[in-house]
Amino acid sequence: MKKTKVSEVQLYLTVLFVVALLISNIIAGKQIQLPFGVVMTGAVFIFPITYILSDLFSEVYGYRWSRITCYLGFAGNLFMVIIFSIIIRTPAPGFWEHQEAFRVVLGNTPRILLASSLAFVVGDFVNDRVFRWMKLRHPNSHKGFRGRAIISSFVGELADSAIFLPIAFIGQMPVQTLLVMGVFQVSFKLAYELVILPVTYRVVKVVSRYENRGVI
Repeated sequence: MKKTKVSEVQLYLTVLFVVALLISNIIAGKQIQLPFGVVMTGAVFIFPITYILSDLFSEVYGYRWSRITCYLGFAGNLFMVIIFSIIIRTPAPGFWEHQEAFRVVLGNTPRILLASSLAFVVGDFVNDRVFRWMKLRHPNSHKGFRGRAIISSFVGELADSAIFLPIAFIGQMPVQTLLVMGVFQVSFKLAYELVILPVTYRVVKVVSRYENRGVI
């Protein structure tokens, strides 16, 4: 196995990435009612962080590390769901009255895992490939990062939502609601990333400087 040297900052960002992904999959079962009849999942508020970090990994640490973080997130999801499933099936004492609530909240996770894992792997792959292709124009600088980040994230999130929503919620809500949710979810994520883009770009430059990459 090829050894990879990882800095402290790289490790912290990777942990944040995996944690954000796990949390987003836990809260994805919660549906949020927004104005004008728009419904979205709770994950929409934290999931964009994974795409922001994925772009940062691609920009600073390269395509290979961005793919590694994707596989780590997938493995973490799988482990989490296995543990949830085991705990749900263990007998509870008679005085504990929350077994059903516990099962309802976390028992939906296997379906969410299937949907989110497939959607995330495809979406993150598309995001990374588009980012990598655009990065070829400026391989040794951060020039064009803003465009790369937004375009690659948009394409990745479009693929993600197109896979996740039908698998996770078909049969649980009307198809029309799913379509509206998909449009607003992608729009919200894109707006989220546009608003935070100046911060993302600043973080990329700071991390890059810390890692002594020597790019400007």
